[in-house]
Amino acid sequence: MPVPEVPFEEIPHTADWAIRAYGRTLPELFVHAARGMYSLLVDLDALGESERREVEVEAASPEGLLVAWLNELVYFTERERLAFRRFEIHELRLPDPEDPDSLGRLRAAAYGEPAREVRKYIKAVTYHNVAIQRGNGYYWVELVFDV
Repeated sequence: MPVPEVPFEEIPHTADWAIRAYGRTLPELFVHAARGMYSLLVDLDALGESERREVEVEAASPEGLLVAWLNELVYFTERERLAFRRFEIHELRLPDPEDPDSLGRLRAAAYGEPAREVRKYIKAVTYHNVAIQRGNGYYWVELVFDV
């Protein structure tokens, strides 16, 4: 895959929404995946940052951490009608591949505000074909959103 020119892009999907996100590091990939998800929902340029939410999730794989992170953000959108435009990853610890019982951990902050207009709501981030890939000095992942 050639080096990407954008942090994320919408990709065709038959029934739901999907994006491909890129990052030079895993934390950057997680940030770009979140921005890509919210770019489908709202106009990111028109969104402020009056609200901050802390997110902590654990999972048994890097993909599990990514899906849990995005689903936690979806929860805030459903419950509080918040949309986010900026994200800070404070900790991203992957599970130990030598220990089958180990869990990875993500601690992050999301900044946004109540969404005035939402194009369509995401019900959940799916595990459909989620596989974080690495090559050419960056990571990428394709994500499908159940709408």
